[in-house]
Amino acid sequence: MRILLVKAGCTRRYGQTVPPMGLLYISASLKRAGYHDIRLLHLDLDLPSDEELSALLTSYAPDIVGISAITAEAVSLHRVAAAARKVLPKALVVAGGAHPTGYPEDCLKDPNVDAVIRNEGEQTFLELVKAKELGISYADLAGLSLREDGRIRHNEPREFLKDLDSLPMPDWEAADLERYGRFIPHSPFLHTRRYANVVTSRGCPFGCTFCHNIMGKAFRAHSPARVVAELRHLAVDLGIRDIEFSDDIFNLDLVRAKAVMRGIIDAGLGLNLFLSNGVRADAMDEELAELMRRAGVRYLCVAVETASPRLQREIRKNVDLVKLKAITRSLVAKGIFVNGFFIFGLPGETLGDLWLTIRYLWKLPIHTCMISFCIGYGGTELARTLPPDKITSPDNDTVSFTSARPAISVSGLPAWQLAAARQLANFVFYFLNPARIFRIFRDMPCKDPRVLKLLFTKLLTRTIFPK
Repeated sequence: MRILLVKAGCTRRYGQTVPPMGLLYISASLKRAGYHDIRLLHLDLDLPSDEELSALLTSYAPDIVGISAITAEAVSLHRVAAAARKVLPKALVVAGGAHPTGYPEDCLKDPNVDAVIRNEGEQTFLELVKAKELGISYADLAGLSLREDGRIRHNEPREFLKDLDSLPMPDWEAADLERYGRFIPHSPFLHTRRYANVVTSRGCPFGCTFCHNIMGKAFRAHSPARVVAELRHLAVDLGIRDIEFSDDIFNLDLVRAKAVMRGIIDAGLGLNLFLSNGVRADAMDEELAELMRRAGVRYLCVAVETASPRLQREIRKNVDLVKLKAITRSLVAKGIFVNGFFIFGLPGETLGDLWLTIRYLWKLPIHTCMISFCIGYGGTELARTLPPDKITSPDNDTVSFTSARPAISVSGLPAWQLAAARQLANFVFYFLNPARIFRIFRDMPCKDPRVLKLLFTKLLTRTIFPK
């Protein structure tokens, strides 16, 4: 049984290309079950032409092609499916990931896609492979959507995996980790460096209306011992010292988060840790901040979204803005580089709300910020409240969430006002607080000239020359 796992392309316009953790977990699960003839293709790394893609499919001749994609990669997903169907008419073509989970009907309207795996994929994909190998029906597999008699059918949802320690470690050996450092990771300071990602927990119980729900609302986590074992494998066996955490919300269980950091300290692996996602700052305390410093956390992102109390309630983020400011001040005082996430253009947002956020952002003692525009992706609660022309689909997903101007405004404000507010916020943040520039250079985890060039380019495009 030959299996080709494909990470769809197109994210390069976003400036980020990172190891496909979902596929690495699936690859590891398949190999543990005895399937070893597996190949991983990441289109953003290889950029194959149509002819090269067809040649690869023909030469490898997989029995199953599994394609993972976000919405910005949907065009690429269908391109791979079409190429597979043309040269491998008997192959099973399966789609999974954020986009197929949010838009299963759209994916299955493509006759080249046989089935969609919704949400977590390890168990569903493994059962699908076994069914294909044995020549038995997979029509009733939980977590699967498929066509039946010309109609699209969604099988019952699969229960989320409760014991994450039962999963094998990701198949890092399947990915060419040397190559990812050439691109821009989620943590920009990992640019040019050999690094790996870890996912120590899944699921987020908070109800942010704009967020996908791929991993469920129940928090599930690896044990601290398992996390340290994975880090030891990366450091000792693979020689990797730079690690990026990619959790949904790493510190929801404060006791566990502290135990993980203590375990890393006690292991003495000399790691540089980058928490680029999934930290709830107002759920932290001083003890965790100090443990993070001692464990080697160099970079950490906090998600604020908006400083409007009304909007915080409406999007159900409900961040404690006072506590968030206090904990970021503590993190910065410990030399940890802190980046802040903000969203402009939330539904119902006014110019007054934007001004509240800009003032809060200017006073927030963090190093850098990333201001995105609100996007109504399918499968989110937000999308269910929007008119059809405001929902982002593969057809209208023409700009990245970090672009200078939104392609679609889901708020009552015109796109030009949102773009102007973002430009003003960035200018105020970086140029009207000289101490911030000093802190950036003092605390940056890496002073490689190529990283400095990247950061300078980002500064110019966010403040003076919008892109």
